[in-house]
Amino acid sequence: ASVRRQPIGRITSLDRSKLDNAEDQNFYRQPNLVTHTDDAFIDRLKQVYKDFIPEEGAVVLDLMSSHVSHLPPSIDIKRMDVHGMNAKELEMNEARGASGGAAWVRDFNQNPSLIGFCDEDGAYDTVLCCVGVQYLVEAEAVFADVARVLKPGTGMVIVSFTNRFFYQKAIQGWLERGMKERARLVQDYLRAAGGFEDIQVVGDGTSVWKQLQSLGGLSGDPFVAVVGRRSSSTDEEVCSGN
Repeated sequence: ASVRRQPIGRITSLDRSKLDNAEDQNFYRQPNLVTHTDDAFIDRLKQVYKDFIPEEGAVVLDLMSSHVSHLPPSIDIKRMDVHGMNAKELEMNEARGASGGAAWVRDFNQNPSLIGFCDEDGAYDTVLCCVGVQYLVEAEAVFADVARVLKPGTGMVIVSFTNRFFYQKAIQGWLERGMKERARLVQDYLRAAGGFEDIQVVGDGTSVWKQLQSLGGLSGDPFVAVVGRRSSSTDEEVCSGN
């Protein structure tokens, strides 16, 4: 049987406390059937998905998802599985429903693992995480297991975010950083998780000018995505554990 893949490192200088320490399941108990970014962000996200998700036959996992996954219509996926905190939202996810994918509720801040939902190593072509990374207390552990379920050598992880989110549920280390530093933090998460290479930042949302425009109401939500490819090396043998 598969075991959860452990990260090869952990960022020790990061403040992981939150303003709201109440259980996340209570916060997300009611369905919230809205998009958490503006249309320009979604359009940019769809382009990134077109660039990195295979056009045909991909098996995709959308982590920290909701009723919509923002896949462009040009991508013909084989299956979309979704994870989130509200079952009703996930049931309404059109990409999941159309592809016969599974829906899975788990609080990663209580159990940062994909075991029990995806026990198969190398099951996915792409793993997505849209505007959710800021809420993860042990992001390195989550992404370590993401590496386990991605296809070695070709699997891609795409982590996107902006400056709009539930502040009370984000970790303090995220609140303290600007967009450029947040992008660097997500890159560090993937490096500490291990199993990723060709880690890159996509989008212009890290620029000071873009952030000032957004804060001043002169432009929309700044867009940033951190993309990494699953390495072909089999480092799981030395860093797997229960």
